[in-house]
Amino acid sequence: MEGARGRALQQAAPAKVLVVDDEEWMRDACEQILQPEGFEVITTADGPTGLELARRHSPDLVLADLKMPGMDGLAYLEAVKAFAPDVVAIVITGYATLEVAVEAMKAGAYDFLAKPFKPADLRSVVRRGVEHRAAALRASALLHGKAPAAELQLAMLAHRFKAPLAALRQCLGVVLHGYAGDITPRARGMLELIAQRADQMMRFVSDWLTLARLEQGKGLQEAKEVAIAEVVKAAVERVKQEPQAEKLSVSFALKTDPGTVRADPSALDEVFANLLDNAVRYTPAGGTVTAEVNGAEAWAAVTVRDTGPGISPEDLGHIFDPFYRGQAQKSIPGTGLGLPIVKRILDIHGGRIEVQTALGQGSAFRVLLPRTNLPSDLPKVPDLREVR
Repeated sequence: MEGARGRALQQAAPAKVLVVDDEEWMRDACEQILQPEGFEVITTADGPTGLELARRHSPDLVLADLKMPGMDGLAYLEAVKAFAPDVVAIVITGYATLEVAVEAMKAGAYDFLAKPFKPADLRSVVRRGVEHRAAALRASALLHGKAPAAELQLAMLAHRFKAPLAALRQCLGVVLHGYAGDITPRARGMLELIAQRADQMMRFVSDWLTLARLEQGKGLQEAKEVAIAEVVKAAVERVKQEPQAEKLSVSFALKTDPGTVRADPSALDEVFANLLDNAVRYTPAGGTVTAEVNGAEAWAAVTVRDTGPGISPEDLGHIFDPFYRGQAQKSIPGTGLGLPIVKRILDIHGGRIEVQTALGQGSAFRVLLPRTNLPSDLPKVPDLREVR
């Protein structure tokens, strides 16, 4: 699922998004869609004020309306790029043509959105843009610092993969939105498949880099007290907004509040986003996905349960191996790195993960993390089969 993860694992602070649009409803809509994803959103109604805000706040990404009174979107992007060349710019327009798309790219736009757009489209393009900027900045920092050769090569390789993929995805968007003229249904189907594969490849590169950094002992921020129930609930609310979840029943249940754990919040978000992402992708229409939070003994327990196809005994012993994908799962898009990332993050935090599954009956993944606020009368951790 594109963008199931709400925040980049290595990002310490929320990414800043500046929205410049003369329509108040559009500014409000962008804010309401992006803030729950963990982005810091700043808005303004005109280009000159937008330039002042860009200088003051140094946003990671700018969403600019093409047609604004006074300074239009293209002029605004050119002005922003003059003093902030690394900022990711996305054009919002209700006047989409091939010529407009080309001019936007020439002005330095990373991508564009045609009005009206779906919330999922906005979330997807902003996440891609923020990840693109993070990868570019990380590669630049390593290049100009004294990073180990292996880490530098990894970051540069990831950036060199993602840059052309982003350009490919941008051009596909131009054609699929009809800016280059009408296309036949058959051609549209083929182009949509290419776009899907490009998104998968970008996700693969991101996951590969994340796992490699974790294996090197990098990529985590300083641990702090985290209310785990809040992290899980936020992850559930995000996954509900994804198109794949529309035909499923996705729910959150707080059985007993486990209090807090000591962890990197963005890393925990990555854990539960991955588990929920898998559950949603593998559960057929009409099925259910639940995330239950419980506190038992010295552990905070989170169980993600689905009614998908289950995992075969032959595959079960390999699901945490990097790049492994079982025979039954090969028809469903994935990178084969989500569960290894989950396992590595939990290992670093002193936690563990347990799996119960049966073919045709679904799977349950239970995460156990050490609690930091232990009551005197600790209930026993139940067997996973007893957790309902």
